[in-house]
Amino acid sequence: MRQRGSHQIWRCGNCQTVIPLHTGDIPAGTLRSIERDLEACLGPKWLTQ
Repeated sequence: MRQRGSHQIWRCGNCQTVIPLHTGDIPAGTLRSIERDLEACLGPKWLTQ
């Protein structure tokens, strides 16, 4: 949707989340938060499918 600095804001239907664009891997807790934010639009366990 848009970007500010090193973070992108993604929207899917009524859901919205922030994706960090730092170097290296996304920490597990941050990844789970992103998954939880978009779960209502994409369905449960969408990230592992």
